[in-house]
Amino acid sequence: MNREPAIIQQVQKRMLISIGQLAKKLGLKEGDYIRLELAEDGTSLRLVPVDWHPRQQEYFWSEEWQERMQRSLQHLAEGRVKAYGNVEELIGELENASDNKD
Repeated sequence: MNREPAIIQQVQKRMLISIGQLAKKLGLKEGDYIRLELAEDGTSLRLVPVDWHPRQQEYFWSEEWQERMQRSLQHLAEGRVKAYGNVEELIGELENASDNKD
């Protein structure tokens, strides 16, 4: 097993340590989350990069999508919504709206 050389860090005030040397290798940047795992025998600590949402949903957290969500919530609050009994009703209305644009 090829292991990276160990990095020694001094624990600073408030129990802080710097992982700057490892951050690039792990692809971490400021604001990212990591999970700290203590080994069962209590002798070592593991840092695991994590997301608080699935990476495939990253687009949802963009500024554009969050603005869309806010508009949708506002429309709901204002009652600017419509319910359909089935998909065919919705498709029919969408087709009529498309026909009326021409």
